[in-house]
Amino acid sequence: MRRFIPTVKVRLFRFGIPIVMKTTPRTVSTEADALRFLNATCSGLPIPRLLDSFVIGETTYTIMTKLPGHNLLDRSLPSDQLEEVATEVLDFLHRLWEIEQPDNCKGQVMRSASGHGLPNPMTLHSNLSNTFPSTLHCYALMNFKDLDHFVADTAPSILERLANDQVCWVHTDLRLQNILVQDGRLSGIVDWEDSGWLPRHWQLHMFRNVYMHGVTFEWWNLWKRERMRFDEVVEAVYELSTGLITYPL
Repeated sequence: MRRFIPTVKVRLFRFGIPIVMKTTPRTVSTEADALRFLNATCSGLPIPRLLDSFVIGETTYTIMTKLPGHNLLDRSLPSDQLEEVATEVLDFLHRLWEIEQPDNCKGQVMRSASGHGLPNPMTLHSNLSNTFPSTLHCYALMNFKDLDHFVADTAPSILERLANDQVCWVHTDLRLQNILVQDGRLSGIVDWEDSGWLPRHWQLHMFRNVYMHGVTFEWWNLWKRERMRFDEVVEAVYELSTGLITYPL
């Protein structure tokens, strides 16, 4: 196998074999866990197919299919094609959001497919967070409060909207380097190791932060247009969340 730059955790097999091996320096909340779940619940998504995985020490090795195309960070597209890809990404997210959260974890957030936490934004993703029984519990901790104090200090209308926002499967690293295109069309979404059950409006933060590495001004500006906006409910909760989230997601 040869090294695939710049993602040193990913290796491509030689001789054109369309298989990728990726390493994750943990044994839970891994790429393999996410792909196993997504492949089983929504088989039509343009994402890698999990072939196998194994653990050596504290590292998980995930073997998956290689999707066609190139990523948008390495090679951009003309404006009209880029907008078409953005529309396809929006359609992709709507399909992703149709996946129902299992009854045994209904309402829980910061939860991976293995049932463990996701990388913690409060520590710059250096460790896994705990899972939370609800969105409000998660926001309380992010504001350095217990639930009772957070509820007491927050307007009831804000609490209601946060609590009622759907818990969905969210891709927490949906940046240009993880969006693949071929012949000007979306061909796949990769890098699922940090994805999991989160408030739906958190996905919008991936498109609205122009300072995030892997987001160009042109891509950021696309998602400000009226036709690229999400539904009114999630847009409203997103606007509220910008005043409550104190760490980059």
